[in-house]
Amino acid sequence: MVKNGKTKKKYHKPTKPHHQSSPPAAEENKPITVKTLPAHLVLEILFRTPVKSLVRCKCVSKSWFALIHDSTFIQMHLEFHTSRNKLLICDICYDDKSVLKNACGDYSHKLIALLGVIGPPIPLLRVDIHFTDRPNYPKKINFPDFSKRMILAGSINGIVCLAHCEEMSERFVVLWNPGINYWNPIGLVESKSWEFMSVGFGFDVVASDYRVICIVPEYRGSRVEIYSSNQGSWEEKGIIPFWPEPDLQHCNFVINGVPYWMGVDIQAVESSILGRIDPRTGLYKKVMYPCHVENTSTRVDPVKWKDSVAVLIHSPSEYPNPMVDLYVLLDENTSQWTKMYSIGPLRFGHVFEHLRVPQCFCTGEIVLETWTQNVDIVQNVNRYMCDLKTGLLFRNKEIEALYPLWYNSYSHVESLVCVKGMIQIGKEHKDKKTNPKMKNWTEFLSEEFELALNL
Repeated sequence: MVKNGKTKKKYHKPTKPHHQSSPPAAEENKPITVKTLPAHLVLEILFRTPVKSLVRCKCVSKSWFALIHDSTFIQMHLEFHTSRNKLLICDICYDDKSVLKNACGDYSHKLIALLGVIGPPIPLLRVDIHFTDRPNYPKKINFPDFSKRMILAGSINGIVCLAHCEEMSERFVVLWNPGINYWNPIGLVESKSWEFMSVGFGFDVVASDYRVICIVPEYRGSRVEIYSSNQGSWEEKGIIPFWPEPDLQHCNFVINGVPYWMGVDIQAVESSILGRIDPRTGLYKKVMYPCHVENTSTRVDPVKWKDSVAVLIHSPSEYPNPMVDLYVLLDENTSQWTKMYSIGPLRFGHVFEHLRVPQCFCTGEIVLETWTQNVDIVQNVNRYMCDLKTGLLFRNKEIEALYPLWYNSYSHVESLVCVKGMIQIGKEHKDKKTNPKMKNWTEFLSEEFELALNL
């Protein structure tokens, strides 16, 4: 229809938008199920989880809390990581100016760190070594107080033994697990002399007992004192015909739970030997160096090499083509050694006067330190990694990160192990509030976890 010359437009009603129909009430109320991993797969994952992450996992549930405290799980986690361990725990001193402040090696900073063959060091504890001595201190000992001027004395199953070289020297030694942040200060018997003592760390596999072994030099030999963590007490084991090297405040290395010291056989004063103390029986045994070590200028560095007693022998008189020979001990009873490798010749572009071996990595790599003139000047010290297969040496940038001084080190594996008497750092003097429901951890373990642990 046309009106006034205009065509009327036809109106189209808009269509309604299409919406999905609402789900039936049965589907809306249907419970959502979440698939969970079987307990044995969860265990396999947790075995591979680092200690610090496991500590945080305690708050997931009561069953996880109980599992992480279960002795069987702790042992299985330890065994898994021990077989794959490549770490050293090191005692490092450093200074921003790269020059020692005095001849004693007193830097302005001290660091306890973990070190692998590759990668930078992992700091565990930064220590302020400048403090004021306080007589008759401490009335209540705390870990931060003890950590000043402390030294490493061994590491077994993630438990680290520490000794003190200043304020609390001859008064305390300590067991410490840096992974779970627990420690146990062990007081020395006040009625006895502990002057110039050298501390070692051992493990009695039969009794599952961590033991601190102190060798105290006396005029007729050395007194041996052993602390049992299971018994919580000291026991004197008698006098041995051995003096540790002067100023040696810790054992050189620990192999299969047995500590070894460099020292002197007092029955033949000119004879430098290795001494070992059996942590289970307290018996002393001496180990003679390879018989050809007769030159007084020959340098002998005993080391732990792939869980074996070894020595690196270097004779400066061999210049200009000096070599370092690696010998491994085959039989302690007969002091039988075998030559494994010759490293060198040691040509570093300059003449060096001294050589030292801080330690060997678990994988067999050896670190050598050389220096000329005064070792107190950092620029004089060079560090090298040894390739035993080729006998060659090369600079390692990761080792350079430890400048200026890498004092002593031990093989270390992070673990959940907690020795009897340990308490959480920072809570030493707080009242203990125990929950009776938590005394038996297996009470909260689900049947699946218990079954998986027993497989």
